[in-house]
Amino acid sequence: MVKPPVKIIVKEKLKGVIEGIDYEDPVVKYRGSKVLRITRLVAEKEVNIPLSMAIDVFYSFYLPMPILKSINELPQDKRYNYHVINSLLRSSFIHEIRSKTIVDGLMSSIAASIFLAELKKLESSKKISSQDKNEKGGEEGEEVRKDVEKIVSNLARDIDNIKKLRTLIEGEQPGSVSMVAYEEYGPELIRLARNLEVKKILDILLGIKPWTINISEKKQRFKHGEIVGYEIGKDIERIVPSILALPDELFYLKLLEGKLLLYQKLLSQGRGSLYVLLDKSGSMDGMKMIWAKAVALSLYMRAVKERREFYFRFFDSVPYPLAKVDKRPRVNQVLKLIDYIARIRGSGGTDITRAVITACNDIRSGSVGSTNDIVLITDGVDRIAEQLVQHNLRKANARLITVMVLGNNKNLKNISTKYFTVTKLTQKNILEVVEAD
Repeated sequence: MVKPPVKIIVKEKLKGVIEGIDYEDPVVKYRGSKVLRITRLVAEKEVNIPLSMAIDVFYSFYLPMPILKSINELPQDKRYNYHVINSLLRSSFIHEIRSKTIVDGLMSSIAASIFLAELKKLESSKKISSQDKNEKGGEEGEEVRKDVEKIVSNLARDIDNIKKLRTLIEGEQPGSVSMVAYEEYGPELIRLARNLEVKKILDILLGIKPWTINISEKKQRFKHGEIVGYEIGKDIERIVPSILALPDELFYLKLLEGKLLLYQKLLSQGRGSLYVLLDKSGSMDGMKMIWAKAVALSLYMRAVKERREFYFRFFDSVPYPLAKVDKRPRVNQVLKLIDYIARIRGSGGTDITRAVITACNDIRSGSVGSTNDIVLITDGVDRIAEQLVQHNLRKANARLITVMVLGNNKNLKNISTKYFTVTKLTQKNILEVVEAD
């Protein structure tokens, strides 16, 4: 009996429209799959996008100089993809976007995911079928170019804000947050980047980066600290070894006179947490509130730089829930903080005394750890019970730093370790507040 011939199925190799990419490479496939996963999260539904398309869009943002294959050597079913990538690379906004995505896997993945989600939404609204795509691929692709330009113009704004948010989250250590975490919270990051209130806050913070905040490190004298210089004295433990070579008589004479050459040693002084109270009363609504929110996030940037825990609470006539970010920030904590800050609007009355006492109680109860500084941001439209607040600050071993926004309050000035009167809502004023020791 003759056996029927064995039918061998040869799997067609994955192909795309960009030169120099091995579409069968496991790393290349992984990057494309990652883009598709984030795209599904952004679109909040399953999306039918070829893996080769996801790879092409990713590398259009990632590569320093992506080069398209000749359209004549591409099969008919790749013509539409060609026109999409060609339109993307020729867009008037592409250089602005690519300045934030080149050789950055995270930003390239997010940019590619937003682009594909928006492209799929546009196709669905126009009810473009696979056959329609192929027909367009055979044409000049003018309609494709218009669609892509529309998507990319919005993408440029999204990527700019996402880059700023990423800087806020990571502080001075880019890449400190895992890619897995960003994939999980990617949709939330994109949602915040598109939030109007967040955009206003980020516009005020434009130019203020964690590394531009100059904070002098507080140090104290300590015999086992870091050597920073020399001084004269008689502390044997800090003696410069060369002095031991002196004759005994001269050595003991210098010891008695306190004139030995010693190392000057200093030790970094530890700092507690940073606790911010922000007045959300009706009188703070509008530009005052937006500026105050920018100050709060700048103070968070300082806390990250100094490896301090950060606590934040809104208040009006009553204190609102407390938000916390650890010394080493987790992406979900920071996203929740930014969302919380952006969501609250100015309304209600004011009870500054109650807010400060609440912060002091948090410190004394141990629920917020060791806190040195309570920063109060307000326009000061309230009467303060000076003695009561001072008593609670002493009990909590905390100092009050007041930022007075277009206002004045003599009671607060009397009980504040530092008191800033802000007459113009500018970046310069923000830095003066943030850099204050």
